[in-house]
Amino acid sequence: MRKKLIDAALRHYSLHGYQGATMRKIATDVGIKPASIYFFYKNKEALFIDAFQQLLDNHFHAMERALQENKDKPIEQILSAMLHGSVTHHKDDEPGTKAYISLVTAPIPEIKQHLTSHMQRYNDWLVDSLEAALKSSYPLMPSREVARVIKQFVLIGNGVFWGINLYEGKDFAEQVDLADQMIQTLVLELNQNYQNI
Repeated sequence: MRKKLIDAALRHYSLHGYQGATMRKIATDVGIKPASIYFFYKNKEALFIDAFQQLLDNHFHAMERALQENKDKPIEQILSAMLHGSVTHHKDDEPGTKAYISLVTAPIPEIKQHLTSHMQRYNDWLVDSLEAALKSSYPLMPSREVARVIKQFVLIGNGVFWGINLYEGKDFAEQVDLADQMIQTLVLELNQNYQNI
């Protein structure tokens, strides 16, 4: 039942926002009385913290999977796989992506601290993971350059993420192709500067 409540909460949040996603609507969606929700969650905030945690964890796990499946490949394949993993994850869950975008762009005051904590944890993981991959490929690359490359990758990924909401079909595919080309150009520069040091 918790899974159904979480799915309904996210669905209503993506359609109506936090205030409009009432316990009554969520209960009706799953076929129970509103009071029954309180058997599982003490209040609306607790339900949404759980729902948003699932949403954020799903994204985190998709990125972990993309990295794990490609960790022994060249750095350009790792970066491309992570980019495409994010795209696939968000395209396959459009209601979740709409909720994620809404959550990031208009954090709910009651949940903002929880969101900030998660985003920091994800950012730390991403930086640590990409730093390890870059240092493995370019052992003599200075730390400031590693940090610059990670920031560039994050910037490319953010652009593609926001493009999910702005572009459709061939236009979006072109955005992803351009992002891939930017990654390849970045890696080509790294190869020229650090491959034969």
